[in-house]
Amino acid sequence: MSIHLHVRSSYTLLNSTISINKLVRKSKELGFTHVALCDKNIMHGAMEFKNECIKYDITPIYGLEFDVNINDSLYPFILLAKNNHGFLDLIKLSTYLSSEINYIELDQLSSYKNNCFLIIYGEGGYFESALISENINEINEKLIFLKSKLNDFDVAISYNETSFWKIKNTLLKNICNGLNIRTVALNKIYYLNSDDDYALKILHGIDQQKTIRDKTLTLLKGRYLRSKQEMKLIYEEEDLNRTIEIANECNVDLNIKKTSLPKFKTPNEVPSKLFLIELCKLGLSKRFNKKQVPLEYQNRLKYELDVITSMNFEDYFLIVWDFILFARRHMIYVGPGRGSAAGSLVSYCLGITHVDPIKYNLLFERFLNPERISMPDIDIDFPDNKRDEVINYVYETYGENHIAHIITFGTLKAKQVIRDVGRVLDIPLREVDAISKSIPNTLNISLKNAYNQNPRLKQLINSNPNYIELFKIALKLEGIPRHTSTHAAGIVMSSLELNEVIPTIKLGPGMASTQYTMEYLEDLGLIKMDFLGLRNLTIIDEISQMIKKDNPYFDIMKIPLDDIKTFELLKDVDTVGVFQLESEGMKSLLRKMKPEKFEEIVATIALFRPGPMENIPLYLERKNNKNKIEYPHPLLEPILKETYGIMIYQEQIMQTTQIMAGFSLSKADILRKAMSKKNPDELSKLKDDFIKGCLNNGHSEQLANDLFNLIFKFAGYGFNKAHSVAYGLLAYQLAYLKANYTIEFLVALLNSVISDANKTSQYVDQCRKKDIKILYPDVNISGFEFEIENNNIRFPLLGIKNVGSNAVAQIIASRKQGKFTDYYDFVARMIGQKVNRKTIESLINAGALDSFSTNRKSMLLSLDEAILYSDLVRVEINGEISINLELVSKPLMIISKEDELERSERERSVLGFYLGNHPIMMIKDRYNIKLDSLINLKRKKGYINGFALIKRVKQIRTKKGDPMAFATVFDETSELELVIMPNTFYKYSKLLNKGNYIFFDGKIDREDSCIVNYIRVLERN
Repeated sequence: MSIHLHVRSSYTLLNSTISINKLVRKSKELGFTHVALCDKNIMHGAMEFKNECIKYDITPIYGLEFDVNINDSLYPFILLAKNNHGFLDLIKLSTYLSSEINYIELDQLSSYKNNCFLIIYGEGGYFESALISENINEINEKLIFLKSKLNDFDVAISYNETSFWKIKNTLLKNICNGLNIRTVALNKIYYLNSDDDYALKILHGIDQQKTIRDKTLTLLKGRYLRSKQEMKLIYEEEDLNRTIEIANECNVDLNIKKTSLPKFKTPNEVPSKLFLIELCKLGLSKRFNKKQVPLEYQNRLKYELDVITSMNFEDYFLIVWDFILFARRHMIYVGPGRGSAAGSLVSYCLGITHVDPIKYNLLFERFLNPERISMPDIDIDFPDNKRDEVINYVYETYGENHIAHIITFGTLKAKQVIRDVGRVLDIPLREVDAISKSIPNTLNISLKNAYNQNPRLKQLINSNPNYIELFKIALKLEGIPRHTSTHAAGIVMSSLELNEVIPTIKLGPGMASTQYTMEYLEDLGLIKMDFLGLRNLTIIDEISQMIKKDNPYFDIMKIPLDDIKTFELLKDVDTVGVFQLESEGMKSLLRKMKPEKFEEIVATIALFRPGPMENIPLYLERKNNKNKIEYPHPLLEPILKETYGIMIYQEQIMQTTQIMAGFSLSKADILRKAMSKKNPDELSKLKDDFIKGCLNNGHSEQLANDLFNLIFKFAGYGFNKAHSVAYGLLAYQLAYLKANYTIEFLVALLNSVISDANKTSQYVDQCRKKDIKILYPDVNISGFEFEIENNNIRFPLLGIKNVGSNAVAQIIASRKQGKFTDYYDFVARMIGQKVNRKTIESLINAGALDSFSTNRKSMLLSLDEAILYSDLVRVEINGEISINLELVSKPLMIISKEDELERSERERSVLGFYLGNHPIMMIKDRYNIKLDSLINLKRKKGYINGFALIKRVKQIRTKKGDPMAFATVFDETSELELVIMPNTFYKYSKLLNKGNYIFFDGKIDREDSCIVNYIRVLERN
């Protein structure tokens, strides 16, 4: 009998091929009663390991491998937790190793001896060099030294399957016996099966960025999960028995230690419950401008507060209220709401949300269910440029040991693992890319499914022995964690110090991250809060600040929800830059929907999703012909009237269940969840309850069954109305700002994408359509951002390629001392001051020096002379450099005539688009091209002939694996999407390059889309 005491999982990143599920399952198959998980420095897998061991009825042993500094050299040691105190020791040690330095001193080890077993390596460890040379005295001295420091430990006997190490280990064991030091059989396990050794070698190659040709990339043989019989053949019975002794003494119960949310510090230590109630009453009074609060609101508030306080969640709401209050006091815009929290009147009273749940018929039970206790989940949107300020406030308020980011793992997914393994195998990149691109872009598709579903991929893999080997190894490594990251928005908070509950890790400066992923945190009492950074809130915030310069009382939350200009904008589908409403699919829906009231915007957002989309034709038909509206039962009319008799929202499903079957809203939510998760056992019982409830309310069994089936159909994809209302409000706010404060809207929109040339180009087109002129950048005027200038918009210096923030700051600082008077003055003052030659060339090509009344080509040709001149006029006095333009006469400018087309192309190269004259107009004039413009072609039906410039190309594969492409082309009037089907793609794929001028013919498929038959590139002379 034996137990494996050292298994390294794939959470020791790129150093093991073992997933925890497969480890525990294989251990069970081999008949082991225990197995130990000992990752290097980290404990990412501990909770998953616990759950898998429960599933397979195996006792988990929790361990940690780490390095110890002895005389300035690092040696690997292992600790195995004997009990809960030992597990807590491992948590604290792992946190230290993952956050401070990645080793500990020998003297630190003694503190772990009472609650952990300590195992010291022979092979691969402290004794290895002495064992190899068979230096008995040195081994003896080292053991005596360790015994004096640590007293109690085991020495590992490992790698006994080789005759070399069997001899060395016999020597080590004899010396240990003489000193009364125990030895234990330790099979170091880094992969599950004996034939996985080569896959581990490849994984090490990925980790170390080496290819298989690198001789330092070694093959670790024998590091697999051996059976009991194999272990018995290799190790002595005494050392195997010791593994069982250790295993039997390791008893950790991870169901004990839990934490909770921190207590909110109320003024004068007022009980949290009373403080929350008082805040809500004040907030509700404020919502009604201190007028009489309707009884319905008073009763709803009392009900919600009773539920919240009975579940002991008052501190949660107070913590959220507090950091939102901080945000508002620091002029940080907070979103109107997100998710089911917008259905809570308490949230509305506290200012956490700005959606009136009673006005919009939203349900508290969808957010917090008193019949099934689960943690509240309030997600808050902040401007993406200020989100971190709020997180830092929470961090400073509750302390670094009580708050953490949530870790996530990037894994070796299908395409990634093919690329990584191919690189290590030294297969040419173009060949690896061909395989990778043959894998469909389906989310989370596995290599096995891709291979079985795609004949082209299968054919390609089987065409070359190297590809077969690549695929075989990739299958073994697929899904292994590759790197760590953090959850985009989530943090957790704890009343206890985090290292009393979970291990943490520093993934960068600032706040630590949990070592466990999100799904294991709630069971430990850790509540997640999401702080989301939303670009659209940054835009609203910036627009509001501009408006307040003229109207200091402007408040986006107080705009009318029936603004005529806003609904005209929506009917015209002028929604570029409007949150939730700017995709082509959404625009198509808006054209048909023609929303006339806010509730229809809410419905539009809910309908435009997989599943609900199938109801769009029926919704539109009933909206336009209200005589056709039908209800499943007359009692449901009040619930379904606003959506023309169609169930769109989850709340409607819950209310239907309440009215027809007499369910409480809490039980109705339980039914909704069971339906969406398709839990058969729970559904069966709830269906019986539903039928009985309907019968008790006087409805027929047929109607009850029909209603249940109807609800079941919609429950799978019904949308959360609270979220739809909150995001509908956000969409409306942006549409309102675009309709009423157009130039401010466009400036903020442009600033939000300042580093994205494609988006900037799209939004510049919006400006042109609104007859708003974009002024060229100017070194004497422009700054970091787009700015309003005399009802025009000035382009920023930071939007120019090769012009960084340091260069912009230097230009602004210099011109504060006096404007640049001419080209030579600018170069002399700026060259070398964070501004190099490439920066100046980009500024010239962007038009930022046009105000010096010299054409761009002449400035480019004169740049060498300008730089030489700047060297001659630079004077150093007492270590300070100054410019004296009087020292040397300015050189004569090299004058050259400028070709407009060349100038436009250079402009595009640094701006990403054409700010001045559109080159396609110049090309048409130069080559006498008389074809119709795109805007006219798009109005035609049937076949067309056109001429345009390629803006971007997106290549995809069909379900059969054939390549095809979508090319966006444009001219001076409009854009058009060309669809290049596989047969056409094979003929013309080499012509589909951004920047090519092409002739094409094809058939208008739908608005803004043409299926292409023929392409020819303009030959320019």
